[in-house]
Amino acid sequence: MTERLRLRPVCKADVKAIHAALQDIEIARWLSRVPYPYGRDDAEWFAGEVEAGRIPACAVIDADGFAGVIAIDPTLGYWFARDRWGRGYATEAGRALLDAHFSNGDAEAVEAGYYDDNAGSGRVLDKLGFELVGPQMLPSMVLGHDVPGQKTRLTRARWNALRAQERTAAA
Repeated sequence: MTERLRLRPVCKADVKAIHAALQDIEIARWLSRVPYPYGRDDAEWFAGEVEAGRIPACAVIDADGFAGVIAIDPTLGYWFARDRWGRGYATEAGRALLDAHFSNGDAEAVEAGYYDDNAGSGRVLDKLGFELVGPQMLPSMVLGHDVPGQKTRLTRARWNALRAQERTAAA
């Protein structure tokens, strides 16, 4: 939960919104494991996997309803409906999810990747404190082949230090 957003597990009630959003090639093309076109059966499968506990994905809900999906599985991944882009939701939801992740004493570092052409995702990960590990090839189901990208990593120690700095600055 944040000031503007609520995070809860994806459920069958989200299928219509997930299906509609992932029909947008401008969303799907940045996601490594999402087919395109994205069928309703794909959305139903995804929601069923979350409900069964096999995928720990959260629906991100704003004042207008379903806004997108975020997960640590085991890497951080997220997407938002295009009409929600530019509102800072990925950073805000990412902070909330990372707080929850690192509140578990056994939680390990989190990795994330982004395509070289997706500068927006790179900026989100930078704002969240992820550090560049280096280049890597990332799969793209939409394109049908691997594409150049960057691997990033966030350790518990770095996360705790960044959150302590934020609390000090706010005081």
